[in-house]
Amino acid sequence: MTVKAVLLNDTRVDRHHGCTSVIGTIENLCAANGITITARNPAHRDWRGNAALAAAIDAADCVIVNGEGTIHHDRPAGQALLSAGPHARERGKRAYLLNATWQANSGESLRMLEAFDIVTVRESASDAELVAHGFSPRRIPDLALYHRAAESTARSGIAYGDSVQGPKALALYRQMWALGAEPLPIVQLSRAPMEMLRWLKRYDPSVLALLRPAHARDALRASWQDYHAQVADRDAFTARVAERELIVTGRFHMMIFALGASTPLLAVGSNTHKIEATLRDAGLEPWRVVAEPSAIDAELLETARVWHGQELSNLTEFVRQGRAEMERLFGDIAMMTHAG
Repeated sequence: MTVKAVLLNDTRVDRHHGCTSVIGTIENLCAANGITITARNPAHRDWRGNAALAAAIDAADCVIVNGEGTIHHDRPAGQALLSAGPHARERGKRAYLLNATWQANSGESLRMLEAFDIVTVRESASDAELVAHGFSPRRIPDLALYHRAAESTARSGIAYGDSVQGPKALALYRQMWALGAEPLPIVQLSRAPMEMLRWLKRYDPSVLALLRPAHARDALRASWQDYHAQVADRDAFTARVAERELIVTGRFHMMIFALGASTPLLAVGSNTHKIEATLRDAGLEPWRVVAEPSAIDAELLETARVWHGQELSNLTEFVRQGRAEMERLFGDIAMMTHAG
């Protein structure tokens, strides 16, 4: 018997290799367990205003919500996703919140979370926060980790990624330019004028910063570089990650790809606790994450090029166990939905 599921927060619209891999994992593991996705709602679009999607939920057996980095600090988009739990329960459907980071949400968000039959979080900090509120989530690494990069027989060079926080992204790129390192942007930009303008403006909270010649020059260079250096094919992109001696990034999913390829890395903290907690969960040295790009110097880059102590064995077990838990999760979703 096939399970019919509606998927909320399909993040492929973000043109981002990490998000593409998350949705690919959901699709592949659903198919492997007899779960058919009958309808989906893209990221950044409130599902509650979609009559066709509401009808699809009524006809489905369950709702799968892809949390990713949306459910923190009571963001309206996160609360919209959480509202799917009570909506499904009122209609006698199972609801599953997967692949979430949880941080600093209100009591109202916690009440909506109670309606989900399974909740999985991506790292230990989110897990600890929910346990403190009486929940028992499953801790499973980000679903992009299920992707297996092509193995490389030799490694060379340093590649830099950016950050969702614009000032940190520009600081990383300035460091990369000074080193002559390789840019490896994870987001795929289009030539649409408004998207290019948005990308250009993101490097400083104030649009007036573009009136400063030095900032405008570097922001334009970074945006133009991101467009020309992007690798359209996900597998080709992750193969490059696997070929590098070191990855430096402020992007969570760039870090996930480095972990999956066993590539040494340095990470810059982001807008939630997800980067620090994931590296801790993987058993890596705490100095591999810094708060600001300015903390990265030549000595740290040299130290970070190789694994130290038990890092590689810890990481290997983290990846093995995480992928096994992902497979078990979707088997449990199918079984629970059948039973329900």
